[in-house]
Amino acid sequence: MDRLTEIPPALSIRQPWVDLILRGEKTIEVREWRVKRRGAVLIHASGTIDWKTMELFGYDDVLDLPRGGLLAVAEILDVFEFTRESWLEMMPRHRVLHPPVREPIYGVVLGGIIPLSKKIPCRGQRMFFPIPHAIETRTRCELANLGLIDSSG
Repeated sequence: MDRLTEIPPALSIRQPWVDLILRGEKTIEVREWRVKRRGAVLIHASGTIDWKTMELFGYDDVLDLPRGGLLAVAEILDVFEFTRESWLEMMPRHRVLHPPVREPIYGVVLGGIIPLSKKIPCRGQRMFFPIPHAIETRTRCELANLGLIDSSG
């Protein structure tokens, strides 16, 4: 990942999807809206849980997964529109078993996942969202400790 000149926006994702991303088992995030952004993005674990997916993937300690905060920085490498064929072909990378209900559906290819040393609590929002002012300094320090950004803004 290139050095950052500013704190990137965040993308909120429900658990256990964030956990699968952090473990490298999910490299494509699925979205129902066209994603134009490329480059760095902070991964935010939503406060809500995808209960069906938790059960499907055999998670026992549901409440042990971190929620409600920034957990990692990643890079959006590519975005593409799924076809029925590509949906099935790429299922091992996006891990979503049910076929899309609506179309178009987009695949957001993630790479360069770097976990933060500690969760930075904050509320999520829909779509990409700017980091709240109250946690800007803490977020910048964390990214600086990872060698991704200058500590002074």
